[in-house]
This record gives sequence, structure tokens and C-alpha cells, in this order.
Amino acid sequence: MKIFITGSTGFVGMNLVEFYKDHEIFLFIRDQNLKESLEYFKPDVIINSAADIYNADAMWEPNVLFVHTCLEYVKKNTNTSMIQIGSSSEYGKLDRASAETDRINPIDMYQATKGAATLLCQGYARYYKLDIKIARPYSVYGKYERPHRLFPNLWKAFNLDRPMKLYQGYHDFIFIDDFVRGIDILVRSNNELYGDIVNFGSGTQYSNFEVLDMFEKVTGRTAPVEKIEQISKLFENNIWVCNTTHALTEYNFKIDYDLYSGINKFLKTATYK
Repeated sequence: MKIFITGSTGFVGMNLVEFYKDHEIFLFIRDQNLKESLEYFKPDVIINSAADIYNADAMWEPNVLFVHTCLEYVKKNTNTSMIQIGSSSEYGKLDRASAETDRINPIDMYQATKGAATLLCQGYARYYKLDIKIARPYSVYGKYERPHRLFPNLWKAFNLDRPMKLYQGYHDFIFIDDFVRGIDILVRSNNELYGDIVNFGSGTQYSNFEVLDMFEKVTGRTAPVEKIEQISKLFENNIWVCNTTHALTEYNFKIDYDLYSGINKFLKTATYK
């Protein structure tokens, strides 16, 4: 299988590259020409894990126009399938578990541009009958995660005794190995659910403080972590959890790693300075 992976130097992209190491892979990076690269490689599947997360003023091109270029290629090359990696943040704030049937409700530019990309994918898929699906991950953690994020900082606190401040927050955490396996299930699915959205989470919510407790349980020790009873980010909510029904009933997907086993593997496989 010829697999075109965008965002190949990012957290999810690097894990996808490892997972598909026995296949023919095109590692797309941003300084390449997307249209020319697609036409040269002629992929069987495009997995788009590229996105701008932090620069609100620069998200339109990488998060929307980039996706449009991929969709135009699939439209002209209908034997190519596409997996668009969306985000659970597209749902915005809810008072219950979010399901694929919930509407997009953005409060920032990342949520808005990711939601716009989802709608484009669905429009192309359903109008032109194209094999395009949207994978919506919840809070993914694991090997190659960027050092500034929650789990790497906890890794450094527990492995290097590095002090950190831990703000409160609530998430449905999914281990990277489970999420990559979920993407592969979509790649290999042969249903005709054009533009299907699939949530990938555990179905269980944990607070950041409960994650700290789990690190202590896994390691059998404490770390220099200062707890701060405050949610620090505008988009966060005290409920952020996945309705896993569709993933289970349509794709027979369920996680292999609970939080304990995921943290245990993360601590063994990740490396930070």
C-alpha cells in the first residue's frame, strides 16, 4: 500500500510512520509542494495529520486550503482514499459526552478551521462518492508527544525530578497506539459511509490531578508537582469525554490501553531532556 502521510514530523505523523514502516510511504513536510508531491507519488491513501494549532492568524492555509488541495486530488483520482484527522475540540463545550452527530460549535480559530475542514471533507465525500473519512481524536498521549504538553512534563517530573505546575483540566485520554490502530481500521474499512466522522477516545474522563495520581500509582513514587486548582485554557471544560458507540458498533474499535497501562508504556518508551 502506498501511503501519503502529511505532518510526518509531528506527534501523530511520526507514530503513523512507525506503524506503516512496512509499506511504501511518502513523508510530506511543509516546504514541499503538496499538489506536485501527490501527483508524483500517486498514493493509495492520504492520511492528513498536518495542522497549525497555535497561530490563530495563520491557520486558514494549513488547516483548510491544504485539505482542499488533498480533496481535489482525491476527486480526480477516485481510487485514492483519504483520512482527515480532525479534533474533538470541534464540538466545543458540552455538558455530556460528545457524539459524531453533535454540531460543530467553535470558540476559537483552531476549532473553526478544523470544523471547516471536516465539512469540506464531508461535502466532497458525499457529493462525489469518495472514500473519505474523518478521525476525531480526543486527548492523545504517547511516544513523540511534544515536550511542552501534559504527559511529557509529568514524565520529566517523575524521571528527572523536574518541578512543574499542574493546572486542573478534564480530558478523555487515548494512548497513541490505540489511535493509530483506529486510523488503520478506517484505512482498511470498505464500507460506503462517505464522509463518516469517527470519535476516537476511551469513553472515560480523567482530571489532570487524577492523571498525576495514576503516574504515582504506576511509578510507586511522588514527583515535585504543584497542583493549581484552576483551568488555564479558554477552550477547556469540566466535561470532555467521548461517546464511543459509533466507533464500536460500526468499526469494532475499543481501546487496548487503559490509562494505567498507557502511562506504563509511555514511561518506558518516551525520552525527554
